Amino acid sequence: MGKGRHRFWLVGLALLATALLSPPSGAGSKCPGTYAPGIVLVGTQDEGWLNHRNATTTIPGVDIAVLRVPVGQECAALETLRRDPRVAFAELDYAVRAADVFTPNDPGWTNQWGPARIGAPTAWGVTTGTPEVIIAVLDSGTQLGHEDLAGNLWSNPGELPDNGIDDDDNGKVDDLWGWHFYHEWAWDGERYDYLPREDNHVTDDLGHGTHVAGIAGAAIDNGVGIAGMAGGSRLMTVKVLDQYGNGWYSDLAQGIVYAVDNGAQIINLSLGGEPASQTLQEAVNYAQAHRVLVVAAAGNDGGAVLYPAACQHVLAVAATNEDDERASFSNHGPEIDVAAPGTDIYSTWYRGNYFTDSGTSMAAPHVSGLAALIWSARPDMSVAQVTEIITSTTADVNGGTGTLPGWDEYLGWGRIEAGQALSATMSAPQPYYLPVILRGHSNYAR
Repeated sequence: MGKGRHRFWLVGLALLATALLSPPSGAGSKCPGTYAPGIVLVGTQDEGWLNHRNATTTIPGVDIAVLRVPVGQECAALETLRRDPRVAFAELDYAVRAADVFTPNDPGWTNQWGPARIGAPTAWGVTTGTPEVIIAVLDSGTQLGHEDLAGNLWSNPGELPDNGIDDDDNGKVDDLWGWHFYHEWAWDGERYDYLPREDNHVTDDLGHGTHVAGIAGAAIDNGVGIAGMAGGSRLMTVKVLDQYGNGWYSDLAQGIVYAVDNGAQIINLSLGGEPASQTLQEAVNYAQAHRVLVVAAAGNDGGAVLYPAACQHVLAVAATNEDDERASFSNHGPEIDVAAPGTDIYSTWYRGNYFTDSGTSMAAPHVSGLAALIWSARPDMSVAQVTEIITSTTADVNGGTGTLPGWDEYLGWGRIEAGQALSATMSAPQPYYLPVILRGHSNYAR
């Protein structure tokens, strides 16, 4: 098709929109959202159609015409244009706004130095999380009725409550609120055996799991309690620790598989053990193969990184204090990827109240929540891409003195920066191709 015919089509398109879409007296329609009145953006099939003439202008460099239509008839114009085979797409000129700092109205926000330090309010100007993104918290359970958590808890959509039937055929009866993996001594009439067990009792009887869950995803801007990092996302409860904070690698591995199979996109592991484990590595590999990000706490005895944080394909998290220094208890080693606030962290508690606690257990859910924000803003991204965003936008707080610039075994690539991460997320091309992670020195990159 020659240029003359392209111009003729574009002019004709403008005249057609004006003539056929002029509303009769009193007529009109309203599309959802905020958009520029009387404007439709039209993508054409051929660059020649973008030779601007008469009633249209063009966006240089892309095949998009800015077409004027009668005000109030934007929706009708879209319907007409989308039926034309020469139109690749037609859409409204929707409004954008600055990613302003978002200050939640949760009364406990003033006690939350962690999210404030990492720039969460700036990230919340982009998104506070979406319910489609699920963070599985594998821990001591959750206080299901907590005022700041109950509305954000994942429930199994395929399960009917308390009917004694495995409605969704996943092998778990009545797993409406998650699942519990544990061991117990069992008497068979002759001897005691320590046997693996499981049930649907996921209520927190320690407090640790509820505290971790609140950091990652307590409801935000609800006028109650605190603001979770991804307060608009959902929290899946998988109980793998008992009332004393103890569990077993086999329980944890089963919990990881359960979380993956039931739709979690992020798995938070604020726990760990010292010996290396192929069982844990296989469970982590299962998560990776299913596009699930595993985030784990490094440990709190100042020694080597615990497992599963030391496993390959896990984002290992160290802890920082209010002075942006490594917390004295935070474990270190070549597996550390990033750091996050981990001292005096105020969050939800299992007695229905709020509590301050410290540990890399508190640092990890800051990272899990950030990952949920990134996926809420850009669901097209892969695990590797989300990890690269998180690790490449950190604040190199250990490099401030010039002694440990860049990656180091204490804080990895640095303390996470949520605002910078969301800015990088939104400015990344779509699709955002990163075939492999190239940031060395991390267990995730190996």
